[in-house]
Amino acid sequence: MSTKVLSVNHCQQCNSHLDENEENLVKRAACELQSMDGSVSANVEELHPFPRACFDLMRSLPGNRRCVDCGAKNPEWASVSYGALICMPCSGRHRRFGVQFAKVRSINMDHWSRQEVLSMLEGGNDQLQTFFSRHKL
Repeated sequence: MSTKVLSVNHCQQCNSHLDENEENLVKRAACELQSMDGSVSANVEELHPFPRACFDLMRSLPGNRRCVDCGAKNPEWASVSYGALICMPCSGRHRRFGVQFAKVRSINMDHWSRQEVLSMLEGGNDQLQTFFSRHKL
């Protein structure tokens, strides 16, 4: 599992690439993730609402302002399996694939594990579409 995108050291190394607002957003998201880190007890990971700064950071990833499937604006659902944002109608289609293929969560209504939040921050709609295009899927 790589958290390079949220590492404070990484932020210091690439300050020239980040404006002040982006840098602050990355630092806030890193703090929120760190606060989720201590919530593992007896091999059971606690669930939390999706952290606000992590949501803002996830939304800033390329392509994440539109549903990865249909292009609807401001998707509020996620395909955690693919690290992609989807709209409500497309979330229903993903759910019908079955849990063995797609893990679907509401950004606002569901609770998330730290690993699920990291999956969403490591993904992104453009990244997924590029992968599918590259492999002709």
